[in-house]
Amino acid sequence: MPAFDYSQLPILISLIAILIGLTLRGLWLWTSLTFAVLFLYVFDRDSIATLVIYLLTASLLIQGYIQIKRGYENSQQLGKTDKFTFAVDGNNLLGLVDWELDRFLEFIHELERDGLRTHLFFDYSIRRTLKENDLMIPNETVPMAVCRVMDRDRSNVTVSKKGYGADALLIRYADRERITVLSNDKFNKSNEDRFIQQAVRRLERHNLIRRVDLVENKLTIM
Repeated sequence: MPAFDYSQLPILISLIAILIGLTLRGLWLWTSLTFAVLFLYVFDRDSIATLVIYLLTASLLIQGYIQIKRGYENSQQLGKTDKFTFAVDGNNLLGLVDWELDRFLEFIHELERDGLRTHLFFDYSIRRTLKENDLMIPNETVPMAVCRVMDRDRSNVTVSKKGYGADALLIRYADRERITVLSNDKFNKSNEDRFIQQAVRRLERHNLIRRVDLVENKLTIM
């Protein structure tokens, strides 16, 4: 069995003192650092540089851990903050108000003033409404135009690809996120994909499809 190298004893004592200071924190930390440096200065000056390297390495590791932990907590908090309340069937509700954007947006703004966050889903055909109202800018995509006209962030607007409807996107999203669908559609098309039909039934079982209709000429959740 190799003999203990007593020449390492001063730096070990210094590191133990610093560890105790880190545990107790506050004034104890600074006291332990002062003790460690003075102790080595008296008994083993050559180890002061080694101690400094150890401390720098440890501080970098601790700071890295703190930053990673803080970033994870922020991302978790962001995820909670960004949770939507409703997935809105945009084309369907626009049809109820005769494709009048102001009436549709009045409904959306009223929900969001009450703290109910919405994710809007539109068929690509929303482009026709935008063009008829001279709201399209040359070289602008449909999602970009919708976000600009409705003052929305791109993260809470989904527009289907050209030639496709948004119902499947809407239902899949609501089913995955377990949020409520707002629509006047019954989502009971016989030619709909089997998985979408199953998702609709799951949402209905949990009362996550709410019908929206006109009451006194205003969109209202029934």
